[in-house]
Amino acid sequence: MLKLKGIKKSFEGKTVLDGIDLEVKRGEVVAIIGPSGTGKSTLLRCINLLEMPDEGTVTIGELEVTAPQIKRKEQYDLRGQTSMVFQQYNLFANKTALENITEPLTRVKHLKKEEARRQGREILKVVGLTEKEKEYPSRMSGGQQQRVGIGRALATHPKVMLLDEPTSSLDPELVGEVLDVVRTLASKHITMLITTHEMDFARSVADRVLFLADGRIQEEGTPKQIFDFPKTERLKIFLSHYHS
Repeated sequence: MLKLKGIKKSFEGKTVLDGIDLEVKRGEVVAIIGPSGTGKSTLLRCINLLEMPDEGTVTIGELEVTAPQIKRKEQYDLRGQTSMVFQQYNLFANKTALENITEPLTRVKHLKKEEARRQGREILKVVGLTEKEKEYPSRMSGGQQQRVGIGRALATHPKVMLLDEPTSSLDPELVGEVLDVVRTLASKHITMLITTHEMDFARSVADRVLFLADGRIQEEGTPKQIFDFPKTERLKIFLSHYHS
């Protein structure tokens, strides 16, 4: 479903991603962990070309692009295969929960308004917010806003969902409700890449965990392998900060 080959990215001479190779199968949930500032968000943004890789190939389904010669149309086509859930929700403040979800259905999928609303209500049910249909973001908790954000990302039936630290802006008691929605999506076999610093979440929801540090994937494996039997010193040190 997703294949990365030799993805490199630097900012002002500092290498952030140093040749990332990755394959993700259809329906697989991959969690990416690692120290802050290690390029986890940059990796997601390079996958949907919000950030242009300096080098490397991104393949999603049948579509393949190679940096740096990526044309504008290829950029839009590839981005259309993915959807992104941001740390800061990025909802339209002047639109209700339902309107935030129907926006991509009418604008991107060109659905008629009634059909978009029908699908939007189905999605609100999936994220557990049926009763918030007419609420504006300012009247919702952070957890509810993030669930609308996930619903909006889900609306276009993306081949790959990218979730960038979906719980980092939330109070601890609101984290659980977002994790529950992500678990629901995982049970529906939606292909997801999730950057997170919630180790328990990564352990419970992911099929595979990648440890990203110093611009490279240092280690990868099942949650059990990564958290219970880390091989590299770098990962052992990283995990010790969470257990201490």
